[in-house]
Amino acid sequence: MPTPILFLSDAVSCSSGLARITRDLATRLHANCSDAFEVASVGYGGPGSRDVPFKEYHTHSVDNWIVPELPAIWDDWAQGREGILMVVWDMSRLYWLGMPQTSPQPHLRKFAERKDVKKWAYHAIDAEGPNGKLSYRIAQTMQGFDRVIDYSGFSSKVTGNPVHLPHGIDTKVFFPRDHKQARELFMHKGFKDLKQTSLLVGIVATNQARKNWQLGIEACKMLLDKGHDLRVWCHTDVIERYWSIGNLIVDYGLAGRAAVTIERFTDEELAWMYSACDVTLSIAPEGFGYASGESLACGVPTIAGSYGAQAEFVPKDMQIDPFAYFYEGAFCSKRPVHDPERWASLAELHAARRKQTATKSLLPEHVDWSGPTLWPAWQQWFTEGIK
Repeated sequence: MPTPILFLSDAVSCSSGLARITRDLATRLHANCSDAFEVASVGYGGPGSRDVPFKEYHTHSVDNWIVPELPAIWDDWAQGREGILMVVWDMSRLYWLGMPQTSPQPHLRKFAERKDVKKWAYHAIDAEGPNGKLSYRIAQTMQGFDRVIDYSGFSSKVTGNPVHLPHGIDTKVFFPRDHKQARELFMHKGFKDLKQTSLLVGIVATNQARKNWQLGIEACKMLLDKGHDLRVWCHTDVIERYWSIGNLIVDYGLAGRAAVTIERFTDEELAWMYSACDVTLSIAPEGFGYASGESLACGVPTIAGSYGAQAEFVPKDMQIDPFAYFYEGAFCSKRPVHDPERWASLAELHAARRKQTATKSLLPEHVDWSGPTLWPAWQQWFTEGIK
């Protein structure tokens, strides 16, 4: 009889990076291992979708990332069977599962201590903590899980957990499209004054503290100052939150040269939009780095920092070392400081190379879902857990 496995993360029908990671893993497990696992998911956000091939539960609130309905959802799904709760969230959100004694709700404390529910976690680390390790509370939370897998070697170095597997990019959708045609489609969408000869820089990132929008916009301003007909495509979730992206565009003299999109695009649409760009900027240290991988898969060079998990698949000649670091937040996260002039210069170099060479995928095989190693490694990890 298949083992019930319930994925807990952002709702698989929403558009966040964690939702996509969870959807990819759950869908592949459902399609390839249905004899061993019976798959369902629970998450916050997202409207639900008929395209999700497994049972999708929803939670109505996540105050402090606590899911009060989880015990009832588990009982409805597992029907008395032993099974696995597979969490795809940051450890900083999971103290109530990893340290049950800290849970503010008795029924959740009882659930977290159940022996018939094995707690597995796939967690992203995008920063070192004090002394290059995890902050105390996160380390204690992680010890409360039965099985943990990291995203990257960068993460494993921080956590001390030797087991890591990257996520992947679906290269059946994200692959190089005709640059001229992609640019025309972008122009038809209303990108004012964009030309075939313009230098189009893409920045795809959520609006949160660690995504350094100031770095990206200032680097674009420097490219404009170098004499390029600079245009920038900014794709984000909200324009006003940690950063005021509209203000940044005006403050750095890019008004009329930027297209800001917050719509939810299909992967197919995103692949065409990446392909219209000459270069993209990956403006944050990542636990994985969807935007970096998608850009490379579409044959578009991406400039990225060398600190973070994205450095494990972005080509070395597209990486920039920070010149300093600082610590911020409740968990004393180590963050890089970059020189925007270096980003502008390297972006200029790779954009010029892209115009001169035939477009091909730049994505390494080990983060390609269609490659020979990634899914087999994941399948082995899942099945080893129930032997």
